[in-house]
Amino acid sequence: MKRLRLFLLLFIFGLICIPYNTSALGNEVASCNYQFTDVSGNQINLKYHIYSDGSVKLPFGDGDNFTNTGVSWYHSSNFTSKFYDASIVDESTVTCPSIFVQQNESGVTVYPYPLSQNVCTGNCYNVSSSINLTEDAKDRGIKSKKIVSTCAGSSIAFYNRQSYVYPYFRLFSDGTKEWSIDGANYVSVTNSITGSINSSERFSISLNDSLINSIFSSNSLTCPDRIYRCVSNGQNGYSYDLSTSSNTCMNSGFSAGDGQEYGSNYANLGYGDPDTDDDGSVTLDDLRDDLDSYNQITDCNGILGDPEKEESVAWLLQQILNYIKILGPILVVILSSLDFAKAIIASDDESMKKAEKKLMIRLILAVALFLVPTLVSVMLDLLGFTADGQLCLLK
Repeated sequence: MKRLRLFLLLFIFGLICIPYNTSALGNEVASCNYQFTDVSGNQINLKYHIYSDGSVKLPFGDGDNFTNTGVSWYHSSNFTSKFYDASIVDESTVTCPSIFVQQNESGVTVYPYPLSQNVCTGNCYNVSSSINLTEDAKDRGIKSKKIVSTCAGSSIAFYNRQSYVYPYFRLFSDGTKEWSIDGANYVSVTNSITGSINSSERFSISLNDSLINSIFSSNSLTCPDRIYRCVSNGQNGYSYDLSTSSNTCMNSGFSAGDGQEYGSNYANLGYGDPDTDDDGSVTLDDLRDDLDSYNQITDCNGILGDPEKEESVAWLLQQILNYIKILGPILVVILSSLDFAKAIIASDDESMKKAEKKLMIRLILAVALFLVPTLVSVMLDLLGFTADGQLCLLK
């Protein structure tokens, strides 16, 4: 009876671990196909595959001559994570976010969200996509929603801070209206977006009804070139009501020069606090750097590269780790089952003890497979490297 219990325990372990580890590779959920014609008349087709583990298969690697025209193609920073986040509507619904393609003398760059046309350098295209769910995703009850239109508005600066954002808007075929300040995390237009500019000061941004009504119509949307920021001072920070006119602002001790302005200009066309620089202004580069800090965006440029980019060593290592995590438990089940079967058939107590010992060793080794990134990080720390920077996103 004891031997039978051990055999059943081993069998249950296999049933639990194998499906769990298979998900490490990620099941494909949907594919997004983008088509547009560039200024030279070339038909461009870009297909992105979305997986349940948060990964996105890209149609080309950075620097590739994707269209065989001698032009280098690139994806913007953090493209994969932003594209994936923007594709998740809710726990059971996915979409294909619009992309922005910019072509100039430096090459072609694809962004995972729309950009305002006034920031375009060269030839730019906002491209929407159809979405195709996989049969596996349909079987799991996942649904899709199609985006009818999407756009980006004028920049919005934070009062008294060197930070600014572009509001993004999107309209779904079922009439759902959403907006975002990073192009990745969307909420209903009736909801505010809150966060922190630093460790102590929070902010809240909401849309005025006048702005919502001016942007959205029944089957399309239009982003105005001028979005006014109506700022008010609260107990823990500033609140911003985005509107079509400064006349709608609830002025809480602030004048037009203080921030109730189109494009969120503070004074003298500067953003944020004009006293932060000696010349009384803050440059756009300053704002972009501060926005990156606010968004807590970090580039993954460790010694192994980015595990989300197929041309990197980190990506290859991640694939190997994923397969090892699957094969490890499978081998534990198969080899230990054979050992127990032989011992049971031979009715040999000594063989049964050896099989039990081997099972324990294999289980320990199987668990250790999941700790490989952690163990490597510890070793790099001991050698004087910053492990988090070298193994970012490796799991």
